[in-house]
Amino acid sequence: MTERRFGHGHAPVYRVVQARWRDPLDTSYSRSKPDQRWNTADFPALYCCCSVGVARAVALDRFRIAGIELDDLQSDLRPQLTEIEWRGEVVDMVTEGGLTAAGFPSDYPRAVDRATTRSVAERWHTSGAEGVCTRSASLMRRGLTTWSGDHRRYGELAIWVQNARTKPVLRRRRTDHRWLRARAAR
Repeated sequence: MTERRFGHGHAPVYRVVQARWRDPLDTSYSRSKPDQRWNTADFPALYCCCSVGVARAVALDRFRIAGIELDDLQSDLRPQLTEIEWRGEVVDMVTEGGLTAAGFPSDYPRAVDRATTRSVAERWHTSGAEGVCTRSASLMRRGLTTWSGDHRRYGELAIWVQNARTKPVLRRRRTDHRWLRARAAR
């Protein structure tokens, strides 16, 4: 099947980083983990979120998985939110039509393993795609089951920087933790 692509045009996008990271645009970490969802050691990905609400869910999901709370972390390991300017053409893994075209079930990301997504990511990266916009597995684990409307409410973005025609640019780094408080996605 042939994947569907669309122009990802909203900015900023958001990236959760550790306070100690000097360069929030550094993708080397994505190459060091063998079990990433949307890249391999052969090509890096800049993992971002389409809204502050999704970034919050990702950070809180990491805390839940690790069994920690914000106050448990040393200051240099605490999360910070960065705002990144980027626009480009991405593979559609947010709409039912995009999922169907890519050969995925309509309830993705439920029951789809990382080996499967890495495999298609390799193919799409090789074909020149700039990245993939996908439903957030963190939000799924927090109970989200309705994936309709504006994808910013539930979307994550993996930018394949080697293919990106426009390079991501850091707009701002937020050192406070107000963004971790519950509020509607924006």
